[in-house]
Amino acid sequence: MDIEKCRALLCIIQKGSLTAAGQALGYTPSGISRMVASLEDECGFSLLIRGRNGAFATKECEKLLPGIINMVDAQESLLNDIDRILGIETGHIEVGSAYSYYYGWLAKTIAEFGKIYPKITIGVTEGTSSELMKMAEDSKLDMAIASRREKGMRWIPLKKDRIIAWVPRDHPAVQLGKLPLKALETEPFIEMYPGVETDNSRMFAKNNIKVNARFSATDNFAAYSMVSEGLGITTVNGIFATMWQGDGVAVLPLDPPQMVDIGIALPRMEDSSPALKKFVEFIEQRLPEYPLTTR
Repeated sequence: MDIEKCRALLCIIQKGSLTAAGQALGYTPSGISRMVASLEDECGFSLLIRGRNGAFATKECEKLLPGIINMVDAQESLLNDIDRILGIETGHIEVGSAYSYYYGWLAKTIAEFGKIYPKITIGVTEGTSSELMKMAEDSKLDMAIASRREKGMRWIPLKKDRIIAWVPRDHPAVQLGKLPLKALETEPFIEMYPGVETDNSRMFAKNNIKVNARFSATDNFAAYSMVSEGLGITTVNGIFATMWQGDGVAVLPLDPPQMVDIGIALPRMEDSSPALKKFVEFIEQRLPEYPLTTR
């Protein structure tokens, strides 16, 4: 199998779109589509399911993915070894972040790293913590800024974050200065990412809370705006508490307090690519310089 075509297939599956993968790899949609068609001809069965919601691996393709990933990684490792012999640092790193709060810090870090290692390319992927940790576990992602999960991965702590409540400014709980956790069962609740494991859903399960979900959203600002209009209340990570300021929304701590550990999850160093090792070393050396990573 052609390595470049395999790389294209993995990129499509990761991004969920032929167009997005083509843009990332520098191919036209028709060009990347032909690459997939060629692989499918070679295999003798379909590798992708294409639909309105994007492109996804078929069950047959999922069985091949571990081998395809190993093959692509082996080629990259070989090319990296050749480049190191020549004195050139190259490679690609895919970073995931579950929190837009860290995008600015991440962009600054990538920019500074790029000045030292211009041949190492870096991509950024978004998703929930659980989604990103699964991608990292499956070697589809090199590292993830996420809340901690029970995975056997290396962990660099960034912040202990509390989960807070957004409530309408005239909500009775504002006078109390806190929102009882049990109120989530009776108050109209705006559910974030319904049906997906999130920091919220894990908190609900831990505390045996069944929220009174009346509305839903898959964007923090959308939920904030809905609270501002008095549609209900919601809970979010505390790092989002000051991202938007409006007269219609109050920020309250939960009672009892609910905390999550946010950090960088990555494979053990012995399993990391040379490029990733360089990037991790770069981050660790500069963590004290960044106020966004205060423990």
